[in-house]
Amino acid sequence: MKRILVIISMCVSIQLLAQTPTLIDRGEKLTSVQQKIKDGYTTQIGWTLKEGDIITLGKGTMPNRTFAFIYQSPVGWTSMSTMDMQISKNYLKSNLAGKTAKIKDIMPIGSRKPGYTIIAKIGLGEMVNYWVEIDNALDAGEIVPPKEFADKMPKNAPAQTVIVNQGSVADELKKLKELLDAGAITQDEYETQKKKILAQ
Repeated sequence: MKRILVIISMCVSIQLLAQTPTLIDRGEKLTSVQQKIKDGYTTQIGWTLKEGDIITLGKGTMPNRTFAFIYQSPVGWTSMSTMDMQISKNYLKSNLAGKTAKIKDIMPIGSRKPGYTIIAKIGLGEMVNYWVEIDNALDAGEIVPPKEFADKMPKNAPAQTVIVNQGSVADELKKLKELLDAGAITQDEYETQKKKILAQ
C-alpha cells in the first residue's frame, strides 16, 4: 500500500512540475508581456528558457546555411541601418552550428497591434550579442531542445542532430560529444554520427 501511495504522489508531483506554455495574446500591453516572461518563457513543448540557461545551437536554415532566426542584436553601436532606417540583420554564420550559448536576457520585441515575438539575448564570446527568436528558431531546428523535450517536438520538425562539416575530425568528434553530454542528442544518434565522421 505504501508503494502505491509513493507512486501516486510521484505522478502528482511530475504533473505539477509540467510547464504550461506562456501565452502572449495579440493586443496585449508590453508591461503585461514583460510580467509574464520575467521568470522565464515556456515554449509550446513545455521547455522553459530563462536568464542564465545554456542553449545548444542547431544548424542554419537559410540556403547559404546561415541562421534565419538568430542574428546580431540590432540595438547597439555595431548595428547597420539602411537609408530608410530599416535595420539590416547580420545573421549568425553557419560555423557556429553545434555551439552552446548562455542566455543573457529574455525579452519581447514588436508592438501591441501585430503582437510580440519573444527573444533570447545570447552571448557567443563576441563583442556583440545575438537575438534568438525562440519559437521560430525552435520550430526550424536552429536551437536544440533538451533531450526530455525533444520527443514533444512536432513530427514535421527538422532533425535536431547537428554535425559541422568544418574543422578537423577531432574537432567534429569533440563537438558531437559536447552535444551528447548536454543531452541534445541520444547515445544512438551520437554513435551513428560518430561513424559518419570517422568514415569521411
